[in-house]
Amino acid sequence: MLDTIRIEGRGPVALALRLLLGREGLPPDAIQADPVDSALPDWLGSRSLALSLGSLHTLARIIPQCAPAALLDQPGIAAPITVVDITRAGASGGTRIEAHRLKLPMLGAVIRYATLHRLLLESVEQVHRPAGNPADQPRSAPTGETLTVIADGDTGDSTSIRIREFGQMALLAEVEVERDRPGWAFERFTSEGPLALLPLPEPRRRALVWCAPNERCHERATADEHRFSESLQQTFGPLLGRLTLCSARHVSAVTRRIGPLTREPGCVAIGNAAQALHPVAGQGLNLGLRDAAVLARQLGDAGSHSLSLAQILAGFEQRRHADRELLVAGTDLLASLTRPELLKPAHAAALQLIDLCTPLRHQIARGLMFGLRSH
Repeated sequence: MLDTIRIEGRGPVALALRLLLGREGLPPDAIQADPVDSALPDWLGSRSLALSLGSLHTLARIIPQCAPAALLDQPGIAAPITVVDITRAGASGGTRIEAHRLKLPMLGAVIRYATLHRLLLESVEQVHRPAGNPADQPRSAPTGETLTVIADGDTGDSTSIRIREFGQMALLAEVEVERDRPGWAFERFTSEGPLALLPLPEPRRRALVWCAPNERCHERATADEHRFSESLQQTFGPLLGRLTLCSARHVSAVTRRIGPLTREPGCVAIGNAAQALHPVAGQGLNLGLRDAAVLARQLGDAGSHSLSLAQILAGFEQRRHADRELLVAGTDLLASLTRPELLKPAHAAALQLIDLCTPLRHQIARGLMFGLRSH
């Protein structure tokens, strides 16, 4: 019998898990969690997160404001993505994924970390008792097993971690565009790495994720604003008109780390504690939210099926394996296709082929939105 679930972490995946467990019928006093501060450092709070449509559906179960219909009615919370335009810089050909062709209201949305954090924290505070965090309440001695869920932090120091260095860093910033295309997200593959411009809730404002070799990334992070904007303009092209830097610039390491989901007995890792992906497709948080949703469902079903903790964790690993491995392979491949320059024609041709093959394009889109469902 599972007596206590201890959640270690203060980020979106940890907070979402607490709320999803409540939706599965687990009582608040069975959940112990770290206290969460509402204040965030600027570099973190300003970070933009790309949420897939599947993630929005998951979050809508615990945060009504994240439902697609609510986002369309309240555009100040997040910016819907209705079109993803994918091209190879300096080459003809590309592909475009459009929500209306999939008969969907949107493909996903972009939300700032601070906004998602606030919405999750408000929901947690509404669900849990005013007396404080369950971890602070006196409890009787456990009568069953305890599960520890590590939801934040890196993947640990286990020798079983799979690490890949891409020789890149990601520059994160916000830019203002002269001619906006609301709802459009752009992914440009360059010889240095991928460059993404994502819509933000404010008109003509875009989140920039620009991957490049470490030295070049640091040069751009410290260049004067005019020089930086000119370099970005040259790389992205004239489609959105003049691009102007309008925020601080932050640099983030790009390393793929895949750790075990199950660690020592009674301990499971999800989200960033289980895996860190290349940001090329913006799928890290989406994968973590699917981890949380599947684990919550597995724990919710455990009582009615009289499952032991070992059986719960074995079932969780089985249900998450294919989705995780496919996404890791896919993001690794996308990150690798940007270089060397000799592959540019083949890369552009592959994008054009995807564009011409509608069933394949739609299958890729649904995989990115909802993951590989194994249940």
